[in-house]
Amino acid sequence: MKKAFTMVELIFVIVIIGILAAVAIPKLAATRDDAKVSVLAKAIQTVQSEISTYIFSTSVVPQTTEDMIKVSNTVRELKDFVVVNNKVINIIDTDNTQVCKVLTIDDSDVSKVKLRLTDGAGTSAICKGLQKLIPSNNTGIVIAGNVVTY
Repeated sequence: MKKAFTMVELIFVIVIIGILAAVAIPKLAATRDDAKVSVLAKAIQTVQSEISTYIFSTSVVPQTTEDMIKVSNTVRELKDFVVVNNKVINIIDTDNTQVCKVLTIDDSDVSKVKLRLTDGAGTSAICKGLQKLIPSNNTGIVIAGNVVTY
């Protein structure tokens, strides 16, 4: 008498492995998205801090894309997730090429230089995660000008 697994036992094991895989794979994908959201959220906060510090300490507002890249190391490091166009920084979800957040330097009123963070049009899971984690400040944060007191 041979000792071996029957076909039913093998099929049963394969079905169990399939069920476990069906449960585990979406969880792993969600964990990857959460990690990307965390990296981008930290990058947004760092860029805001770098730009604010630069403007506050030098009283100069970066005007061009090259200026923005010089001012912020984070913009340079995250070039795959950030698209800079003069005084506007778009934070994108590279998987879906959707704009998640838009960081704008508003110096139209020299007496109140503002840093605005608004939601982009992106609807991906990463964009929704960023929009939930970091609220927009459509009115802007005054970072320089006559209104700022020392």
